[in-house]
Amino acid sequence: MVMKLTALWMLLGLMAVPALAEQVVLEQRQSALAADVFAVVDGKVITQQTFDTFLHVGKRQRFYHGDIPEAEEAAFRKEVAQRLIDQVLMRSAVKERGVVAEPEQVKVQLAAIEARYESRPHWRAQREGFLAELLPQVEEQSQFEQLETQVRNVVEVSETAVVAYYQANSEQFTTPERLRVSLILLGVEPWAQAAQWQAAMDEGERLIKRLRQGGDFAEMARLHSSDGSGLKGGDLGYVHKGMLAEEAQQVLDKMMPGEVSSAIRLLKGVAIFRVDERVSPVLNLFERVAPRARDLYVREQSEKNWREFMSEMRSSADVQVRDPLLLPISDE
Repeated sequence: MVMKLTALWMLLGLMAVPALAEQVVLEQRQSALAADVFAVVDGKVITQQTFDTFLHVGKRQRFYHGDIPEAEEAAFRKEVAQRLIDQVLMRSAVKERGVVAEPEQVKVQLAAIEARYESRPHWRAQREGFLAELLPQVEEQSQFEQLETQVRNVVEVSETAVVAYYQANSEQFTTPERLRVSLILLGVEPWAQAAQWQAAMDEGERLIKRLRQGGDFAEMARLHSSDGSGLKGGDLGYVHKGMLAEEAQQVLDKMMPGEVSSAIRLLKGVAIFRVDERVSPVLNLFERVAPRARDLYVREQSEKNWREFMSEMRSSADVQVRDPLLLPISDE
């Protein structure tokens, strides 16, 4: 969800901040905004105090001790500005569409908040006041979520559209190339001395020489490998990219079936690989992957619906921000 519950940001020591998001000022037009005004969005004011509060709490939540790296300061300020502006736009959309809060959702959220804070003295002392202030915020959050659900909903999904998605994104439905690989691992602890690593490398070179002269890989794996696959003659079964260490993958990518690798230093020791078989990538038939293709298509369309909705709201909004460096509004 784009929106996060404002109340949870403000609960500890910040609930007394007035105008958590904006004060409505109809028909307000300013060429130069007052010092206490952060922005005006379609005639609705976001106070500088609101922005400063959200910025302060956001820093504490995301960055260690609230200390934001200088290189990230400008982007984070813009992100907070975007969040506040979007809240104003979402409120207008909720009103226009007549979206109402879901009572059970509100009840559950309030109960969760109370369970989290009920043991704290300041909560017990001011419980009724906190709940009264939290209720409209929780209801608003529920409205935002109902709105997003409505916008994201993909009403019709035709097989033609799903097939077209499958054809345009064939890589997502392709079983990748697989290698059947065998391994001999000469175990060395990562923190071992250089002499131990060198001894393992030397032993690896001796074994490789014997293998390339016709030695039995499976037998040597049973005798020398510290990996569990040694009990199976070094057989790792079928693997694909991402399953093995990058150093090993780079070597395997260049090997042909039957070929034995050079000695490769890995985290847990010195490895010797043999490629036993290469299985080419295979595009799965549509009939086999149709449910997954449909799910991915719906997800993509849902994201598209939401992006276009937010983009349209932002592009049609009349936004003035006192700090011009925080514009333009992002469509991301």
